[in-house]
Amino acid sequence: MAAGADAYGYVSQVDLWLRGDLHIDQSFGASVPWPLARWTFTPLGYRPEPDGYRIVPQYAAGLPLLMAAFKAVAGQCAIFWVVPLCGGALVFATYAIGRRIGRPIVGLAAAAIVATSPTLLFMVMAPMSDVPSAAAWTVSIAFALAESPLAAGVAAGAAILIRPNLAPAAGIILVWIAWRGTLCGRLAAGQRLKRAACFLVPAAAGALAVALFNARLYGSPLASGYDLTDGFSASYILPNVKRYGWWLVTAETPFALAGLFSLAAPVTRVWRTRESCEALPFFCAFAAFVWISYLVYVPWDAWWYLRFLLPVWPLMAIGTASLLSAAYRSSSRGLRIAAIVTVVGVCSIGIAQAVQRDAFAIARGEAKYVEVARTVESLTDPDAVIVSAQHSGSIRYYAGRLTLRWDVGDPAWLDRTIDWLAAHGHHPYFVLEAQEIDALRARSDPTNMSARLDWAPMVSFRDGAIRMYDGVRREQNGPTVSQPSARLSRECLAQRPPPVLR
Repeated sequence: MAAGADAYGYVSQVDLWLRGDLHIDQSFGASVPWPLARWTFTPLGYRPEPDGYRIVPQYAAGLPLLMAAFKAVAGQCAIFWVVPLCGGALVFATYAIGRRIGRPIVGLAAAAIVATSPTLLFMVMAPMSDVPSAAAWTVSIAFALAESPLAAGVAAGAAILIRPNLAPAAGIILVWIAWRGTLCGRLAAGQRLKRAACFLVPAAAGALAVALFNARLYGSPLASGYDLTDGFSASYILPNVKRYGWWLVTAETPFALAGLFSLAAPVTRVWRTRESCEALPFFCAFAAFVWISYLVYVPWDAWWYLRFLLPVWPLMAIGTASLLSAAYRSSSRGLRIAAIVTVVGVCSIGIAQAVQRDAFAIARGEAKYVEVARTVESLTDPDAVIVSAQHSGSIRYYAGRLTLRWDVGDPAWLDRTIDWLAAHGHHPYFVLEAQEIDALRARSDPTNMSARLDWAPMVSFRDGAIRMYDGVRREQNGPTVSQPSARLSRECLAQRPPPVLR
């Protein structure tokens, strides 16, 4: 579903690519009197262009381009096939890495561990870039190990398009390809250079495409859709180590942490084949880069932000499986049985954790965005304006109603904004989640009548978790309709035309 910020940002960008223009004209913002009008009319997942009243996507182009290709071939629902298929590619590529280091059984065990990871199971149904990015990097590593530099470069270029912040990881793969050619001793200098170029050209093409995308939308090849003013700091390392370490141990079991540390320990008993010993520095460098990239990134507060680290999940799983393989090769029958039981146990715990952490209930939870948008569409006229934040994108996508963000701009203008909209024929409504109501009240002055929301809501969704208010009538004792949760549907609703202020 086109839900929240990320999912809406990626899914809604698909139609922009198919129509050939990534800009959405909102020049009507120049006619309104309140400050920061461009930002107030910008839904989550988008941002205003540097100059003018058009808005542009905030997120990178790689995943929407994949989705657009699928939609062009197989229709609207195919948009949502991309991430699950990438999850399958991630699991298969994990096995391929095990084969390429001469340890197919280790690869099989690692693939099982990845496939049952609660983090992967939580993210594999969300139309977001985490799983596709991890899949592309894993495929690139597998092809690099298979001495197919061109295919590895194509996969790396795709990974850069999907998640540009990890672009330097391509340099690690390039160094490995060049170094391995030197190590083998069977390749002349010209051949080594050719192999490196075969990887570098498509990978650099991905980086160049990102630079052109950024220059076109944000005014500079080095700019992005994110405000990264305080995005990176060494002061974030310790809080992130605590967070990610705890989440990793509790969600993915301590064996995931052991697998990570094993990448930095060249123990012959663990990494017993020549190919695995050669690849170990490569694995260690790649994992270290990804971890450091996110340890210095702004801390987050939910366990599923482990999703940032999914590109190293296959390597960590290979490490875990290699450790267990060392136990399995022991002469002790008890250790052999224990190794098998541990692999099965890790996979079983992963599934149990996924159930406990609601990975299989995401669809029902995210369905709220469609439920709310359909109700808004049925109760409001096309010229209505919906004051919202979390639902600012999904209401546009599924209901075709113009949304206005309450969380940006000057809060002192809210009363005047509501009055202006009503006076100009744009009936204002509020659609807010319960925590947003508290945040709006805390953000606004007590004299701001609109921010109080002390009148009866028109509609209550999911036992009051989301509420819809009439911004004009404000009936203190009016009736509130309790909207039941709709049954999950396989229907894939298309995006409505971009709404405008008439």
